[in-house]
Amino acid sequence: MEKDLRDWVSSRSLSLGSPSSLSPLYEQLEPPQTSSRFDQTLMLSEFSRLSVSSSSYNNNNNRRRSSSSNSNNQALYMGSGYDLANGVGGVDHFLPCSFQPERENQRVGEFGHLGAANTNFLEIFVPERNQLRQREYPNRLSWNGNGLVSDISMNSCGLVDGLGSKKSRFPNWLKDSMNCWSLKDLRGMMLYMAQNQQWSRYLQCKMDGCTDEEKNWIFMDLIEHVGKLMLHPFGNYVAQKLVEICSEHQRTHILQKVIETNSLVHMCLNNLGSRSIQKLLKHFTTQQQISMFMYALSPGTLALSKDLNGQHVIQHCLMHFSDEDNMHLLNEVANNCLKIATDRSGCCVLQKCLKHCKGALKERLVAGIIANALLLAEDQYGNYVVQYLLELRIPRVTEDLLRQFKGSYFIFSSNKFGSNVVEKCLVETVEEHSASIIIELLSDPKCSMLLIDPYGNFVIQKALLVSKGYLRTALLELVQSNSPIMTSNLYGRKVLTFCQKELNINFRTRC
Repeated sequence: MEKDLRDWVSSRSLSLGSPSSLSPLYEQLEPPQTSSRFDQTLMLSEFSRLSVSSSSYNNNNNRRRSSSSNSNNQALYMGSGYDLANGVGGVDHFLPCSFQPERENQRVGEFGHLGAANTNFLEIFVPERNQLRQREYPNRLSWNGNGLVSDISMNSCGLVDGLGSKKSRFPNWLKDSMNCWSLKDLRGMMLYMAQNQQWSRYLQCKMDGCTDEEKNWIFMDLIEHVGKLMLHPFGNYVAQKLVEICSEHQRTHILQKVIETNSLVHMCLNNLGSRSIQKLLKHFTTQQQISMFMYALSPGTLALSKDLNGQHVIQHCLMHFSDEDNMHLLNEVANNCLKIATDRSGCCVLQKCLKHCKGALKERLVAGIIANALLLAEDQYGNYVVQYLLELRIPRVTEDLLRQFKGSYFIFSSNKFGSNVVEKCLVETVEEHSASIIIELLSDPKCSMLLIDPYGNFVIQKALLVSKGYLRTALLELVQSNSPIMTSNLYGRKVLTFCQKELNINFRTRC
């Protein structure tokens, strides 16, 4: 039997393809005349599909006894060019369970090595950790320094890793077989494939241009685990693709699944989950979907506003949904105005709220900012919110802010963040208001200290730029009287240089 089997395999080197492409050869097989526990014709048919040489079949029992030995000394030929390392027990390792009575009820890995007799191509891959070793074709694949394939590896599902990679170099027989698969062939394995880097790409390609029936297959395979996929490094791309291709009803079902697991806010706080949720938001088509989402999201507004990832979801809602839809969200922002405004991400969210909302909700936000203006002006993030409010140039709001700052301009001018607010007050307000600020600064006994202050010198420069008449004259006299000290100070020299370039006044020459 061994000699006949070896002669037959050497005379036929069949490429691994779809089962249907080999059906004409089944009828031509003449198996060796020997007794066995299973049908010889079917055995050789499966054997020929794998192009496994007889040497592995010959040494099958020996391999089982030495499975713990060094994998470099064990080889199972696959065709005439490759062999498999430790973990493969021989030809029967590749045969359907129906051909192996002792393994009939055994499942190996998640899907088993093989399915029924008419199994598809996915089910005849080699199990996990079986690597290929170079034999006669060193240039067919990419090999590492140990003589093992670096581009092909097997996973627990029996699928070859690396097939979806753009840089992968695989035999044509494998690529041709992949092109023959349909989404129906992949049912039951899509969840695994979505969580694998290479197979995720392959699955996304198959999802392009699929029919409504195929979309339903994908949806039914993934819907129970859609929340998990949205947080997965590779699965989130499949989840986003699913959101794009599914129907309105299915999209609503996806939203319900995410909300039912109480993971919506947690998902928005995650980098990958935030992207998936934003993709879902872009494809909302009904008011019901928007209302469901905002009702579930609003309780987590504070946490999302202060989070680097969550803020993007909040900003998307502000930019694309109406004030009525965002009502609960904006109320939460107003209730936590100080906490949000003094946060790195929160200050950006609050500025977006001021930009996009209108009416009573906007007035409530403005009132909250004005009430905390003194604290916000000296805060590293809150000062940006105050500056933005001044940039809106709403007369009543500007007057309320200046009233809050009255008596604190000198202190603000010596503060790293407050000085920015004072400069904005000088530039964005009318002449009457800027003049009152300059008068307050000049009235302070320590006003000359601002000329050599790391932050106050910028306030003086802005005051010189916007002032007119007697106020500019008073400022220039202040500079001239302190110019000898300023020439020996880094920040004082900046004021002198500004006067020379912008006002064409050279105080250094006068000294």
